[in-house]
Amino acid sequence: MKRVVVSALLALGLAQPAVEAVAQTVSNQCFAIGDIAGQVASWRAHKKTKAQALDQAAKYYKNEADRQAVFGIIEKIYRPGAPHLTPDQASMAFTSDCADRHKAQAAAH
Repeated sequence: MKRVVVSALLALGLAQPAVEAVAQTVSNQCFAIGDIAGQVASWRAHKKTKAQALDQAAKYYKNEADRQAVFGIIEKIYRPGAPHLTPDQASMAFTSDCADRHKAQAAAH
């Protein structure tokens, strides 16, 4: 009986961090922002229109915070006059910007 209880508590303890990780959104994970920016830059390089990029993002990102983050990336990459970044350049730039914002927010608290 003790083994069952200990096993159940252990399983619950291990499952809790996994549940919290799933609850996080793309919008607060800099590596994910960078990956998405790289993908959006690739779409632009392959002549996808801004409207097509927005439609693609809406199809795959259902969480509102995620959508806003992805739509923001699309707006920046497709903005008139924006430089055409390679996927690697976009990934690095957006990851760096995100990390800088997080550092500034942490310093403010």
